[in-house]
Amino acid sequence: MVVAVISWGVGPILVSSLSISLSTTVLLRQLIWLPVLFLLAHLAGDGFTRHHFAVSWKPGIFFALSTGLGFGSFRETSIANATLIGSLTPAVLLFIAPRLLGEKVTLQRVAYSIVSFVGVVAVVVGAESGSGAGQQGLLGDGLALGNMLMWTVYFIAAKRARDEGINTWSFLTGICVVNVLLAIPWAVVSSNDLLDVPPRDWMFLVLMMLIPGTMGHYFMTWAQRYLDTTVSSLITLGGPVISTSLAFLFLGQSVSLLQVLGGVVVLMGLGGVIVSAATARGAKSNEVGTVDPLLNSNP
Repeated sequence: MVVAVISWGVGPILVSSLSISLSTTVLLRQLIWLPVLFLLAHLAGDGFTRHHFAVSWKPGIFFALSTGLGFGSFRETSIANATLIGSLTPAVLLFIAPRLLGEKVTLQRVAYSIVSFVGVVAVVVGAESGSGAGQQGLLGDGLALGNMLMWTVYFIAAKRARDEGINTWSFLTGICVVNVLLAIPWAVVSSNDLLDVPPRDWMFLVLMMLIPGTMGHYFMTWAQRYLDTTVSSLITLGGPVISTSLAFLFLGQSVSLLQVLGGVVVLMGLGGVIVSAATARGAKSNEVGTVDPLLNSNP
């Protein structure tokens, strides 16, 4: 999950660096991703069959909606606001995970979560208003909120699919197929630069496919089988801190002292979540080992 979050932290910077339209970005990113996933599904996964598509098409719809809204928010508001508003999924999951997924939410996890959310609020509030209307627009914040809601649904659907044992690469291939099918008509109707992509943008599209796409989504989807959604989603709160820092370094977006302090608080809260989750898994393993010591022979 940590590797996935670091990979995703790079994504908003790459999207903001593109000069092509949003619909062209979404379509081309998926088109160059699909053959890579298809190859990996056959080399390292279970291939790609009707079963894999049947499991992945519903999550794929929400993934596609999240992608479009998320990419749009990166261009209409600051990276700090877009990523932080879009990362409020843990707040929703803390309430619905016990009911939908049967996960136990401990008071300790809630306490660390509150610490992280305080840091998130500090970063959003600390965004300097002088960055310009294009970066701080309400439209971008609204797109980020929509992205968060769509991503929450996808997160739960992906968790269920992984719990059923579907291979990561095969699942992601199905997700990408759905995204391509939805992105083609959107791009054909709205794009005026589909056949006019400069080499510089192709470079960024390939990097998007490799880093946040292939690396980020693979590690996140793989890890979901072994982590509660409340834990894995809380770890994603580290992404906005990474994205905001990179936006300051490479895009010249201003970062206030309050945002820096908020980022530190987020990381402190995430550290607590990770440690408490590891402790809980260790305690559970010890309990199992006490009941049946033979289980401990399989590391």
